Amino acid sequence: MNIFTNEWEVWVDENTSPIIAKWLMEEIKIKCISFHYLKLNKIPDEDIYKLAKSKQKVIILSKDNDFRNLVSWKGSPPKLIAINLSNCSNRYLWQTLRSQIYDAIDSLIFGDLDIFDIK
Repeated sequence: MNIFTNEWEVWVDENTSPIIAKWLMEEIKIKCISFHYLKLNKIPDEDIYKLAKSKQKVIILSKDNDFRNLVSWKGSPPKLIAINLSNCSNRYLWQTLRSQIYDAIDSLIFGDLDIFDIK
């Protein structure tokens, strides 16, 4: 990872286990925080989007189509890693994320993508 990635944060949606944020931070060495830790788990998606937008260098990791709609409609920041998997175990989600996360981060931070799909 490039030194410029240290300025970025990944916020992990409430529908994803906080353990994923921990594993992700250990893997990619970028600050990864669960919505639960940020106390955002009871906040409307649009308010989370606005908060992330104000912080500028935020990537939201989510299964929620509302964030896709917000980023598509209102633009970025924040950037979005959209998880397109049905219900699955944390282990399966982690294996899938781990195989694509570097491409996702590179495409979102250094490329021109606003949304990266994990399938």
